[in-house]
Amino acid sequence: MIYFHTKLVSGFNIEYAAGPFALFFMAEYINIIIINALTTTIFLGTFYPIHSPELFTACFTTKTLLITSLFL
Repeated sequence: MIYFHTKLVSGFNIEYAAGPFALFFMAEYINIIIINALTTTIFLGTFYPIHSPELFTACFTTKTLLITSLFL
């Protein structure tokens, strides 16, 4: 009896196996990060210190993660 009640309350959590369910949520979070990276590129520019261009990746990643933390 408890199993049927859990199935009615939980819904799709019981219907899917662990693999597809994890892939679904991973795809959602990857989509959020890609959209935030695009937003960083378009609106925040590509600012990095001119004397050390190797810091571009660190600056870009920091900006993207900052936007991601604001939206999650």
